[in-house]
This record gives sequence, structure tokens and C-alpha cells, in this order.
Amino acid sequence: MSAREGPMEAVKQLRQLRTVYAWGAAAWTGCLLLTFAGERGTTRQTVLLLGLLAAFLTLLLWSTWCLWETGAMRGAKRRAETVSGKASQGGAGER
Repeated sequence: MSAREGPMEAVKQLRQLRTVYAWGAAAWTGCLLLTFAGERGTTRQTVLLLGLLAAFLTLLLWSTWCLWETGAMRGAKRRAETVSGKASQGGAGER
């Protein structure tokens, strides 16, 4: 395994986790709506569903933020490499 495959695999796993969290949040939202629509849900059940929904939304937000940070850092690194590459080529061409 090369040094590049490690971070790429981690990003892939984080994307998969984000998908699971998104589907989980959708499922708990659906359950909560069905509980309200059926008017048969207890207060305890509603609080539990709200807690699960809050947990999944928090995890979804966290995974999205991590992916955004990874992309932003990678983009900044590329820009720095491009700028330093152009500077070194420009300096060598002028001499």
C-alpha cells in the first residue's frame, strides 16, 4: 500500500459513513413523522426518536465537516505546490 492509498481509503470510508448517517437521519425523521401522524406515539417514544434524530444529524454534520476540511486542505496544498512550481520554473527560465 502506498502512502497515497491510506488517506484516499479514509476519505472513502468517511463518505460511506456520511451516507449511512444521512439515511439514518431520513429514517428517524420518517419514524417521527409517522408517530405524529398516527397520534399513537407516547411521549417517551417521541423523545427517543428526537434523540436518535439529533444524534444522526450531529454525526452527519461532523462527517460532512471532516470531508470538507479534507478537501479544503488538499486544495490549499495543491495551490501551494502549483505556485511554488511556477516560481521555481520562472526563476530557472530567467537565468
